[in-house]
Amino acid sequence: MSSFHFRFAARLQKKKSALIANGFSLVELLLYSAISLMLIGAAGSIAVSETTSSIKTYVLVALRNQIASVTFLLEGEIGEGESISVCTTACIVNTGTVSTPVNLSVPYSLVITHPYADAVTGAARRTATISYYGKTNDPNLYRFGPPFTTATTSVNPVSGNLGFGSGALNTGAASAETVASPNTSLSSMSRDNDERRTLTYSITITSGTTDRSSVWASSLTSTGLKVRTRVGF
Repeated sequence: MSSFHFRFAARLQKKKSALIANGFSLVELLLYSAISLMLIGAAGSIAVSETTSSIKTYVLVALRNQIASVTFLLEGEIGEGESISVCTTACIVNTGTVSTPVNLSVPYSLVITHPYADAVTGAARRTATISYYGKTNDPNLYRFGPPFTTATTSVNPVSGNLGFGSGALNTGAASAETVASPNTSLSSMSRDNDERRTLTYSITITSGTTDRSSVWASSLTSTGLKVRTRVGF
C-alpha cells in the first residue's frame, strides 16, 4: 500500500473518531428524529382519544340528569292530576283562557287537569289545566299552565296553591308558556288498557348539536316510563 493510501486511511479514522467523540452521526440523528415523531404522534392520538371519551361521558351524564329532571316534573304533575288527555298527531292546545281561547296546532300534546276547591267555604270546584306539547320544527318541550310558586310556599288548596314536589302551583297567577325542557320530545304516549290510571310514555333528549360528526352530538331515549294519576282518566 502506498503512502497516500495510508494517509487517507488515517484521515478517515480521525473523522470517525471525531464523530463518535463529538455527537451522533447523520443516520443516527435521522433515526432519532423518526422515533421521536412516532412517539409524539402516538401520545397525541392517545390524548385526543381520552379527550373525546371524556366529552362523550360528560354529555351522556348531562342527558341522563336532564331526563331525570323532566321525569320528576312530569310524574309530579301527572301524579297530582285528576284527568289526562293524550294526543299524538295533529293536536290542538289552548294557550289562552277558557273565555278567550288561543288554539295552537302542535304535533303532540299531553293535557293534565288539577281540581281544587275551597274546603272551608265549600266554594265551587275549580280546575287548573296544564299542557305539555312540542312544536313543528322546534326541538323543545313546552309547558303552558299556572307557574310554580317558590319552594318555601306552603301548599294551600284554598288559595289555589296545589302541591307539587317541594313547590306548588299558583293557580291564582295567569298561565304562561315556558320551555319545560330544551331539546326534548315525548313519544309513545298511551293509556294502559288494563290499568286505565296508568300513562305510558317515552322521552328523547338530544345535546342540541346538529352536526352528527361532532363529538358533542348525542341523544338519549328513555322508553316504557309509567306514571299513575290520583283519580283516573
